[in-house]
Amino acid sequence: MALSFEDYRGKVGDRIWYSANGVFAFLVCAPHTFGHSQLVVKICSNEEEYKSFSKAAPHIAACIKNLRTSLPRPEDCNWKSLAEYTKSSGPYEKTLVLRVSADEARDTYKIHLIPFFESHLDATNELYQVTHVKGPEDKGGLLHWLGKREVILDCDMRDGCDNELVKNRINSFHLQQLKSSLCGIERMV
Repeated sequence: MALSFEDYRGKVGDRIWYSANGVFAFLVCAPHTFGHSQLVVKICSNEEEYKSFSKAAPHIAACIKNLRTSLPRPEDCNWKSLAEYTKSSGPYEKTLVLRVSADEARDTYKIHLIPFFESHLDATNELYQVTHVKGPEDKGGLLHWLGKREVILDCDMRDGCDNELVKNRINSFHLQQLKSSLCGIERMV
């Protein structure tokens, strides 16, 4: 069952790094990449999608700006476990902005903000070249790569966040420290 906006905020409160006008962004505990966050916007239950997106757009821009300016390098020693788990390294290339939730309450609009690093671009192109028997000059396959990552995350999280092994892995990510890096004084919650 999908959580209401307020229930959702309560569930992820300790990982929230952006909050403004009833909108919040938090670090996900099963990340695709280093810094993977989700933006959550409260909407009217019958609101048309384009209106919901318009409401979210300025917050998406603010969060991307913050990720681009405040997200530490994954190679920093504090983030070794998270960087290895997400296979994140190299320059921050772009931010994937995806609305892909299969479990959304009617009053909630969720957007994934996924920092995409050079290592992910290389893995994407490698997967594309192998899958389609292409040469090194051929590029593509980002959604295929993302789908493969999702399968890994689903398997890793199948026992839920209460499983001791899962808890230990999530704790090794130091999400509280990462949250602190992303929180500016004006965005503190």
